[in-house]
Amino acid sequence: MAQRESRSPIVPIVALLLLAVVAGDLARRAVLRPAAPPGAAPSPRAAPGVPDSAPGRMIAAAGAGSLAAAVAVTAPLDAATRTAVLQRIERDGADTYLPAMLASGDSTLHRWGDDRRSRPVRVAVLRDAVPGFHDMFVANVGWAITQWNAVGLPIYLEQVADTAGADIVLTWADRLDSNRAGRADVTWERGGSFVHVHITLATHAPDGRQVSPPEMVALALHELGHALGLGHSPVAADALHPETSALDLTARDRRTALLLYALPPGSLR
Repeated sequence: MAQRESRSPIVPIVALLLLAVVAGDLARRAVLRPAAPPGAAPSPRAAPGVPDSAPGRMIAAAGAGSLAAAVAVTAPLDAATRTAVLQRIERDGADTYLPAMLASGDSTLHRWGDDRRSRPVRVAVLRDAVPGFHDMFVANVGWAITQWNAVGLPIYLEQVADTAGADIVLTWADRLDSNRAGRADVTWERGGSFVHVHITLATHAPDGRQVSPPEMVALALHELGHALGLGHSPVAADALHPETSALDLTARDRRTALLLYALPPGSLR
């Protein structure tokens, strides 16, 4: 998507994002969806599109260091489970982008395991002294976390400031390579369950322009979606579209995440 300056007033948006983060922290595990801030409607033109990476470099926990090896070590589901999963996707996947994810991801489902239902997935959001970094970006990420927590998934994202014991570590960079502004590097175990995710968000777009707070919300929503196991959506309005500009999750984003967590991780090949 072409890079353009946001026409939304930044100060009201930032203030409302900060209030939303505080409210989300107080609500914690509440399943009620937080209201989007005025002027932050999920429109394709609400914020300039900032491209992320393809769904991140997937690195297997078994010690492999390439995408091909990572896919190879993911255990296949047994025949009966595979059949049931494919039937469920055929029945419920039409209004999601899960079929597109499977087509582009070697027919493999990865997500956080069911053992995380009883303990939160801890997200360490660091404050890095990189050019263009602002403390408000941490609040932008917090807003995105509340959005994903409101979906009603069986896991809960807990924002922390320390990497000790963190499952997802989010850091910052001045710029990223390959015409992108976000990246999620994922590690999983042989069964397909996530072990660790490292998210990197750029403070500058590929053209050198400073990323605005609304754009950072869109980037955080997108990369956290990858950190939950979602792949790219072909629909431009979705938060998981490669050139994202969404300031909120769409119904399709939510349906896709819920369906993913209703299915077991593993290879369908």
